[in-house]
Amino acid sequence: MEEFDRIFYPDTVAVVGASNNPVKAGYHITRTMIDEKFKGMIYPVNAREKEVAGLKCYASILDIKDKLDLIVIVVPAQYVYDVFVEADKRGDVKGAIILTAGFSETGDPKLMDLEDRIVELARKTNIRVFGPNCLGIINFDNNLITGFAPGLKMTQRDIGFVSQSGALGSSVLMLAGEQPIPLGFNKWGHIGNMCDVSNLDLLNYFGQDKRINTIGMYTEGVKDGRQFLKSSREVSAQKPVFLFKVGRTHMSKKAALSHTGNLAGSDNLYKAAFRQGGIVRVENMEEMVDSCKASSMLPRAKGRRVCVLTNAGGPGIIAMDEIEKDRYVQLAPVSQKSIKKLSKVLPSMAMICEPNGYIDMTAAAMEYEHTESLKIVLEDENVDAVVLIAIPPVYLNPVSLAKAIEDALEKYNKPVTICFMRSEIMDEARKYLEERDLPTFDTPDRTTRALINVIKASDNLGIEYPENNIIPEPYPKIKNWVKEHRNPFEHEGLKMLKYYGIKTMKNGFASSVDEAIALAKDIGFPVVMKIVSPDIIHKTESGGIQLNIRNEHEAEAAYFAITGIVKRKFPKAKISGVFVAPYIHEGIEIITGMSVDGQFGQVVMFGLGGVTVELFKDVSFGIAPFDRDEALKMIHETKAAELLAGIRGDKPKDINMVADLLVRISELSVANPEISEIDLNPVKITDDGYYILDTRIII
Repeated sequence: MEEFDRIFYPDTVAVVGASNNPVKAGYHITRTMIDEKFKGMIYPVNAREKEVAGLKCYASILDIKDKLDLIVIVVPAQYVYDVFVEADKRGDVKGAIILTAGFSETGDPKLMDLEDRIVELARKTNIRVFGPNCLGIINFDNNLITGFAPGLKMTQRDIGFVSQSGALGSSVLMLAGEQPIPLGFNKWGHIGNMCDVSNLDLLNYFGQDKRINTIGMYTEGVKDGRQFLKSSREVSAQKPVFLFKVGRTHMSKKAALSHTGNLAGSDNLYKAAFRQGGIVRVENMEEMVDSCKASSMLPRAKGRRVCVLTNAGGPGIIAMDEIEKDRYVQLAPVSQKSIKKLSKVLPSMAMICEPNGYIDMTAAAMEYEHTESLKIVLEDENVDAVVLIAIPPVYLNPVSLAKAIEDALEKYNKPVTICFMRSEIMDEARKYLEERDLPTFDTPDRTTRALINVIKASDNLGIEYPENNIIPEPYPKIKNWVKEHRNPFEHEGLKMLKYYGIKTMKNGFASSVDEAIALAKDIGFPVVMKIVSPDIIHKTESGGIQLNIRNEHEAEAAYFAITGIVKRKFPKAKISGVFVAPYIHEGIEIITGMSVDGQFGQVVMFGLGGVTVELFKDVSFGIAPFDRDEALKMIHETKAAELLAGIRGDKPKDINMVADLLVRISELSVANPEISEIDLNPVKITDDGYYILDTRIII
């Protein structure tokens, strides 16, 4: 906290590369700090200038006699290292912001090495570095701007914003400035190449800053997924965090041997990290600004039950669609008492709670009907939040309606987002409301989305995450598999699963046809038989599986069929024998497993199983280890949850049992880091439990 306070609250700033040339960045940085009345001292540095923007110019930072807290560097890349040599000689510089581009982002090994040498020297002298290739920071407390943001309105509020892109970060500032009342920030930071200061550093700093109550982030990725999860949990439990992550379509490039590994694309894992870390993901810049605005102005939600109150049917339906699409919130079950009150207040043609939680007051509703209806639903204990859509007809003055809405909201501590469709006649009314911390939005979908995001963020506040999950001991035989440079056979893998409390069926390994027949009889027909070979991974494709074997004769035939087919297809493959297990036909097929990601470590997958998994990719991920609550969230992210809950008269399955299976896999994975992938597909879920029908473990 203290090291970043010294950067965001410097007494003195040197602009190295300051200029009188209006086409140079050094001119605009110096000019902007002067124009915005930075509350500290500004020292232009340029050996070719005597004065810049009316301020004395210095040939070097070594010539500045006062203490120097922060240096902003805009000289060409080849001279940046020399500036740090001078900072090292001074010994008092706390932070450096390198706006100059042309370092590691180019991919040039020489320029990447130059960046590394700068960081090495900066660490030696305890200087924290932003960039290179960045705009640096803005502190609305002291009017510090180390970059240049045309059209920036220095309006102060309680929002902190972290951006990995200067252009997008600046665009967010401009969008915020275009609100009916310009939306302000407390601090803003662009970290560029993240050679030193990262997005996680600023997330942690903003999380501790009591002047910031809402955090927005734009990111393309993080360097340390595990640390990101830890930091997210700590910060989101204290204040809302909204994050815009790009790169959804980029999939992991590694060659994975299992479905789990193949489906573990980067975006799936970030989605899991956001869920587990309490981060609310937004889809675009407008939603980012809307969410930060609503969060900054509104009280925290105490539940997920939303009432839609509208005077126009079309916009009201749009709001309803947004609620249905998200599935995180639900329409509020407005009480019968409130419905009776509404029927006395509203015109006879009004649609009251059809469906429940949706109220169309109709265009006949005047100020009285709007305010009384709003009071009634806010007084209802079954209503946690309200989307108010008001499109005043020509005979209803927007400002008068805005004042009436303010009066109605005065005594209620529930979040309400307001849609006044954007137009010139609405501007004054929207300004009136936003001056009083009542957020307004252009369209019903944006209004509803902002409220849903506030509710999501509210749910994360105050969460106490377990500091350490209890991880079991490593499996005793895993060291042997590593020494032997092989993956466990299916019957060996099942023994390991059983060791960690995962239910397995009676099964066994047979090295001859006689052993296979005896084993099938002992297990009980019908059975399934699979090839056991260290050289065969995908048994189905190799012809190494026989299903629904019903008697001894079929068992003998199956044994010879399997081994014969494999020998013909793969003459060099070593065949150890066959694996025999019960044949289970009925049940819902799910898939679960684990893979190891370079950023997040062990991650567990869940979804619909069998042949549909690659087609529909209806899967969710969790970063191991996690508890049952997190496992249940994973399940409910997929369509599999609906099947397990029972459809078309089917008996509901035990979802807690499935969640416990995921938890045990997560613990097993962390306990045995030698395992790179686990693939359990399919797992049949029946009325009496689950049955793992295929097991693949990769060491």
